[in-house]
Amino acid sequence: MKKIFFLLLFICTTKNFYAQNVGIGTPAPYRAKLQVNGTVGTTSTIFSNGGTGISIQRSLPSIGFNQYKNNGNKYIGNGFAAVQYLDTVNGNLIYDMFPNGTMNATIPSFNRGLIISSNGNVGIRTNPTNATLFVVKAGNVNGSAVFGGTNYNSHFDYDVTEDIYIRGGKSGSKVIINDISGGRIVMGNGSSLVSINNGIPSYPLEIREVSGRGVILVEPDNSFNNWEMRAGLGFPESPGPDLFMVYNGQYKSAFEHGTGYPYTFSDRRLKTNIRDMASILEKYMLLQPVEYEMKYNNASHKKMMGFIAQDVQKLFPQLVTVTTNTRHGYPGIDGLYGLNYNGLRILTIKALQQQQEKIKNMQEQNVELTKRIAAAEKLLVENK
Repeated sequence: MKKIFFLLLFICTTKNFYAQNVGIGTPAPYRAKLQVNGTVGTTSTIFSNGGTGISIQRSLPSIGFNQYKNNGNKYIGNGFAAVQYLDTVNGNLIYDMFPNGTMNATIPSFNRGLIISSNGNVGIRTNPTNATLFVVKAGNVNGSAVFGGTNYNSHFDYDVTEDIYIRGGKSGSKVIINDISGGRIVMGNGSSLVSINNGIPSYPLEIREVSGRGVILVEPDNSFNNWEMRAGLGFPESPGPDLFMVYNGQYKSAFEHGTGYPYTFSDRRLKTNIRDMASILEKYMLLQPVEYEMKYNNASHKKMMGFIAQDVQKLFPQLVTVTTNTRHGYPGIDGLYGLNYNGLRILTIKALQQQQEKIKNMQEQNVELTKRIAAAEKLLVENK
């Protein structure tokens, strides 16, 4: 080694040899000022101070870190080692990592750390094939990849179950998925189970309420008015969650959990301008029940019974609504008429009450008339 050093020093300081190339292992060093040709399968050059160092190897073209080649991979000095080499056949640049070892001992094994393919794809512990970045879990407890945030990390293929955790980096952070205009989010393959706030779903979509809040539908084009569905305690004497319909935070109606029957909140404290309903029997008798078939989604021509909203509107306009929303799904139909059938039940009760009052009056009149007839018959008998 000392001889080589002094030779190089002599070459560099001697004017006559200033422009000459120097070859080691080759008689014609025309490629560089210093050209070292090693033997296939061995190390060409080692740079070391007697401990760990760096080696340069001919084939595959390699740079060894505390590693050199001589009938196998060996340690230059004590400690860990690694090698970077180029596979000239397929163009991969490869990094292999070696375990802790001792000077000149044969390296027993390696872990393939990184592969950069000829097209720039990167593989960690694997060949990247057709992926720009391909990462293998390789037994790591925290997964194949961890992206660290300020307080929270995201894990891919976490633990033995290989779960995926995508988190914001700190409290209050958002996880935003496909926020582009017209973007689509697809979950599942037709038989998958999805949950919100529950780690083990049993249904296609399972939502666990938080602080009494359920599922909400918000209309952004109408002052963000909204409908919410909540499951909560209904009747204390029959514990169980009823299904509540809530509009802008106010309870409107519910379905009783035991029977499934709907009920509407009708508390006097929620009402004003309360007055008795006027007589409706005459108009009620003008209602025209009909039998009909729905035009749409009725391939079997199922017969139904009910009323025509436009006909009812002429008699009881308060029972009819007209939806002007053009997204109601019936092309060519503007102003879709709807009918409050629950309101018809109220009319029925009012009509029955009026009819019952008439019957009662007729019965009283009959009693009075019967008394008069009896008195007249008695008088006739007495006058004979």
